[in-house]
Amino acid sequence: MKTPYILIILTVLALASCIMPESNHVEPDFYLLSNTVLDQNQSKINEDHSFYLREIELPEYLKDSRLVVRPTSHTIKFREVDRWGEPLEDGIARVLAMNLQDQFNDSRYSIFPNRRKDGLRWDLAVSFSSFERIANNRVSVAAKWSARAGSGATVSDVFFFEFALPLPGNESDELKAYNLALYSLSKNILEELSTN
Repeated sequence: MKTPYILIILTVLALASCIMPESNHVEPDFYLLSNTVLDQNQSKINEDHSFYLREIELPEYLKDSRLVVRPTSHTIKFREVDRWGEPLEDGIARVLAMNLQDQFNDSRYSIFPNRRKDGLRWDLAVSFSSFERIANNRVSVAAKWSARAGSGATVSDVFFFEFALPLPGNESDELKAYNLALYSLSKNILEELSTN
């Protein structure tokens, strides 16, 4: 007589333990950088600006897949839900190369980790110190770049880009600002290379 009651109680306890609470996991959104073409009516440059783009250098905190916010000059916060869809250094290299290639006729180039092709005129090195959203709804991109020609000539410059996002400044606006910053950086590189 006690056996059926014990069996019923054990069955109810087993079924109750199978009930799972609702998950509070939020699936992240993934973002990719893309090239920007603004000067569609401008003629392309005919000079030889073929290049090899070396490995993009980033601070260690920017190598995380999560997008970064810098609320103060001494603190950073990672955004758990907003992530890069590829390693940031790979995305930056891809977009910089596409932006540079779009602006001149000679489209020979190579990007790290691929081997350097023979006969390329410039070796480009780019090092970023900032690539994040900052306080006051702004995006900050800061980089230092240098180019070395096969002849031994060296060109270098410091690039700083800060863009105020339109209110409310959502992720779409932020991504457009990053893309615009990379376009501006490629224009800066090309202008400096054209003078040498």
